[in-house]
Amino acid sequence: SSHASVCVQSSAILGARGRHASPANTATRVTGELRRYAHGSKHTRFTSRKTASRGHNRLLTVSQAVSTEAPAVTFPEFLPTEVEDFEDPIARAFAARVQRVPVETSVASPVGGSLGVSCVAPLNRVPLVGQSAEGASDKTQFMFLHGFDSSCLEFRRLFPMMEAQGLEAWAVDLLGWGFTDMPEGIDYSPAAKRQVLYDFWKQYINKPMVLMGGSIGGALAIDFAVEHPDAVEKLILVDPQVFATLPPPPDKPPALPAPLGYMGAAVLKSIPLRWFATYQVFKNKAEASRDAIRVGRLHCLQDNWAMALVEYMGCGGPVLLQRDVSEKLPLIKQDTLLVWGEQDEILDRSNLELVLESVKSAPVTVEYIDRCGHQPHVEQPEA
Repeated sequence: SSHASVCVQSSAILGARGRHASPANTATRVTGELRRYAHGSKHTRFTSRKTASRGHNRLLTVSQAVSTEAPAVTFPEFLPTEVEDFEDPIARAFAARVQRVPVETSVASPVGGSLGVSCVAPLNRVPLVGQSAEGASDKTQFMFLHGFDSSCLEFRRLFPMMEAQGLEAWAVDLLGWGFTDMPEGIDYSPAAKRQVLYDFWKQYINKPMVLMGGSIGGALAIDFAVEHPDAVEKLILVDPQVFATLPPPPDKPPALPAPLGYMGAAVLKSIPLRWFATYQVFKNKAEASRDAIRVGRLHCLQDNWAMALVEYMGCGGPVLLQRDVSEKLPLIKQDTLLVWGEQDEILDRSNLELVLESVKSAPVTVEYIDRCGHQPHVEQPEA
């Protein structure tokens, strides 16, 4: 079924670590593009570049930005206790930075209220609790959105490199995933995810930002940018999953029976499936380590994780998102950077071509990353 296909493919957007501690070349190229975007660089309607990994061209590595010795850190109490099993010092340090902050949103209950949204904020906004958008600096703000059934931990390698270059970034857990509150009885549809994200932005940032999303996070970034153009100055799409099923999905997706949904969630949470998905994500298969699985499935150990996932799948979330975003692509107005791993085993290259054909009103730059799979922001291509 389309649900199962999207679930299996998209669940591969997980964090990972391998023999190499840093995605240095990819992240350096991406942070270079981010810095250029932040300073208002102009682009032609369509630009294409193909970049190969070369170890001797490394300008900055994660190991230079973050100590590779296992840090003595204190993890937030709301994270599952299994976070203590992380071996990767970069993952441990980043997990220790996760905050859960209150966001006033109509999605919290039928009459409105507060919802705890988890994120990693710029260092100058820690702790974020009790702050407002007035605390934002004058620097360009970057926001990163993770993929299907993942968390902000996806960006643990990119963050320290950006911060070492003076950039300010946010990684926000989308409603129903990551470590954001997952109460029963609320809406977990794509529209609800967008609304909570907007309410978070309004409360804590409230200025145009550069929005980056990977895989389904890319689809959600498109949805957000079109619906809230005042919030997004520029757009970065990393192997965006927009056209996952063909032909186009029906107007009213079939409901997913709850028992079947919970069975699927149990499979999605399992270590064998997580290993398979992680293995499929990367060109460098050494990235699919045991610690990668620990990092990638930590959010699955949250209370109500299965319920929130079943609610999202049950309302036809992936199908609704695909249909809505494919229709919104021509409406993108922001300058767009499209990053594509040349050896993506999750998405066919035709997805990239369809996105390029559909974006008609915005300048687009394409960065092809050689020797790289579905997560350029995580993986380091071999020299």
